[in-house]
Amino acid sequence: MSKKNQQESVFKEAWNNMSEDFNRFMPEKLRGRKDKKTFVLWLFILEVVIFGAIGTFIYQWWVGS
Repeated sequence: MSKKNQQESVFKEAWNNMSEDFNRFMPEKLRGRKDKKTFVLWLFILEVVIFGAIGTFIYQWWVGS
């Protein structure tokens, strides 16, 4: 097997594992869908915003502003 095929299979395996994990906590209406990319994208954006806000508050508290 070539190096590229090995990498693709690793990425496919990782995507399948991630999809199975998401199916465990996703709402019922989203579980059967094959296209979960938009949900994952919005979840990522929400996570970045929340962690950014929490980080900002912690930083301001730490420096005493």
